[in-house]
Amino acid sequence: MSKKFMCLALLIALSLLLLMPVAGCKTEEPAGAEINVGLMGGLTGPAASSVVPMMDEAGYIFRYINEVEGGIDGVKLNWRVVDNKGTPDGAVMAYKELRDTFDPVIYLAVEDYYLLGIQDTITSDKSVLITWSAIDPRCYLPPQSFFSISIPVADGFAGYIKWLLDQWEGPEQPKVGVLYWEDVPTGEQWRLAEGWVRGQGVELVLAPYSIATLDLKPQLMALRDAGVDYIWMLGMSPNAAVAIRDFRGLGLTDEIPFCFSEYTEPKGVLGIAGEGAEEFYGYRSESPYSDGAEAARLYSQIWQWSTGEDKWADNRLMITMKAVLTSAVKQAVEDIGWDNLSNEAVYNAMNKLTEIDTWGNQEGFGYGPDRRVGVSTIKIHRYTKDGTVSASDWIELPRIFEGKEQ
Repeated sequence: MSKKFMCLALLIALSLLLLMPVAGCKTEEPAGAEINVGLMGGLTGPAASSVVPMMDEAGYIFRYINEVEGGIDGVKLNWRVVDNKGTPDGAVMAYKELRDTFDPVIYLAVEDYYLLGIQDTITSDKSVLITWSAIDPRCYLPPQSFFSISIPVADGFAGYIKWLLDQWEGPEQPKVGVLYWEDVPTGEQWRLAEGWVRGQGVELVLAPYSIATLDLKPQLMALRDAGVDYIWMLGMSPNAAVAIRDFRGLGLTDEIPFCFSEYTEPKGVLGIAGEGAEEFYGYRSESPYSDGAEAARLYSQIWQWSTGEDKWADNRLMITMKAVLTSAVKQAVEDIGWDNLSNEAVYNAMNKLTEIDTWGNQEGFGYGPDRRVGVSTIKIHRYTKDGTVSASDWIELPRIFEGKEQ
């Protein structure tokens, strides 16, 4: 074989070697690729005081992903917030504006029910809406475009009843007082679980109240006189503070265990009621900060990096949102690659995410073809003078909201 022929053969072999795929080599993301995320919420309107801080916190999370973590697998997030003005019409306009001018692969919405009027449009668009609420079951049944990261009130109430029954030692079934808003539609959400709860043999004594009330003594005295063994309250942190003041004023703290729903944010309750909150109970889908989960440390780290504030919280839905967003994008890219990332790809990915790692924020969180509420467990917490501690293990929730249990 001539020397010239040998050199030619060697060059051909080297060329073929260079053309062969390298095992385990990750496909490079396209130059200039971004992950568009559209956010909708009432920056003005009746709930602006709650929504604006949520959007600020979402911004901290996204900036942290981009600037500290280098994006999701190296691709940066691009996001836009649109005000839905706290109305159904505003929500429709916000969705269409984002769809037509920004083309998000994922939408984040504070409220679900505002978008009921264009649910068919959202489905035909193959959009994915991750909601911070689970208020109207019609958004999730049949399972389509809406995916919630929140506890449905009915499921949370039923989970609380499970915990209560596990520790009950009375000769008869317990009697539970129910404090709930009588003047806003969301005050009735717990009633989805009423049949299930009564089916467990639990007697309910109802005590409706106005969301704006500054006096709960009449309701609390009525529950006391009815001989309730426990009290459960649907209310926000200011409502909880009124209840704590009046409950203590009536001398009932050592007589009836009192538990707040997931609408009360522990840090907010302590900020208003202070040490008076000690020995009251509540629950969330997130583990108490005092449990020391990685998610709790991550939350504080993000706040410290973003604002310089050393902040703790049990209300860490934004960490859950981070986990869902990251998992959905990674699964979609694994399925079809960065070049084909789309709404439909993310939708198909969400149906595969039956178990999402939330870094200890939650237990058993995930979705699936017949599951649109990611939360499956709660933890009861007990208030201390300046925080909360776990008062239960993880409690599996009945799936009442999605119609799996009645």
